[in-house]
Amino acid sequence: MQIQDTHGLPVAVVSVQEARETDWETWRGRVAVVRVSDPPVAAWPALRAAGFLPKPSWLTWIAGTGDSEEEFLRGLHRKERQSVQAARRHAAAEELRVEVLPLTEPLLAEFLGLYERQMGRMRQALPVAVQQRDQLRETSAELFAVCARRAGTLVGACLSQRLPEADLVRLRFSAVDERSRSHSLARVLYMAAVGHARELGFGQVSLGNDPNLYGHVVEAGLFAFKTRLGFRPVPSQSVHPHRGDDSADLVLGGPRLADPALLLSYPEPAEASSAEAGALRLELFSATAGPDASRYTGSYGGEVRVHALRPAPVPDEPAPAASA
Repeated sequence: MQIQDTHGLPVAVVSVQEARETDWETWRGRVAVVRVSDPPVAAWPALRAAGFLPKPSWLTWIAGTGDSEEEFLRGLHRKERQSVQAARRHAAAEELRVEVLPLTEPLLAEFLGLYERQMGRMRQALPVAVQQRDQLRETSAELFAVCARRAGTLVGACLSQRLPEADLVRLRFSAVDERSRSHSLARVLYMAAVGHARELGFGQVSLGNDPNLYGHVVEAGLFAFKTRLGFRPVPSQSVHPHRGDDSADLVLGGPRLADPALLLSYPEPAEASSAEAGALRLELFSATAGPDASRYTGSYGGEVRVHALRPAPVPDEPAPAASA
């Protein structure tokens, strides 16, 4: 067993045997999640019996570009179509100039400044775009930016990558200033990026990759936002071979994990490889009595289960020692 600090979240990484034989109630309040990395499919039934949920470790959000914007918008819920229209009206009233541009070094620097300011407002931020600055420079010929400016100042941008071999445009990073965030400028940027992908002849767009645990680095609200925009989550390895694997999680909760927390698991009874497992099931974890799951799951078309988290006990003795 290893206890890892995963961006501030205490995660116990264990073997299948440890997962099955350990009394994890004694660890409640000491670790937030217990995880088996890449367990064999044959072990999934035993892990489920012990309370673990086999799942893809990463999710990729996919949508078809459609033959036209009208077709794409018809696939959204009526309220989301109204939200897109309202965001566009506000951008026009603010006299924002929205345009698609190649990614240059000055534009990248300008975007990263905006991105870092956005990260500074988040509860638990992981500044991936800053960490991948050199990679963005090296692949700039494959990238384009949808930019929004107010009186010449960049107030929002979305960086996207063309991947012809996958017939896919990947919306990689986005950022908006605080004023524009409250008026859903991100919707305007994403719709423009999808439209540009359609104009280029791409059949699919991706709204990025997320670690499959919402309520820590990525919030539960982001899951709801992406589903409302018409994107569906799939195991990352089904889109990007060799860029994802499976794991099995037991969620214990705690102050480092938001309430609610979400993940997508492989449903029973089919014990298949991740590429064959079909629709994923949404698992919602909350210590709140009768949580309003529809706030997060209303746009998700798959099966949903709600799990009640028990509060962590007050420890009256040291935690059991973890073996090396």
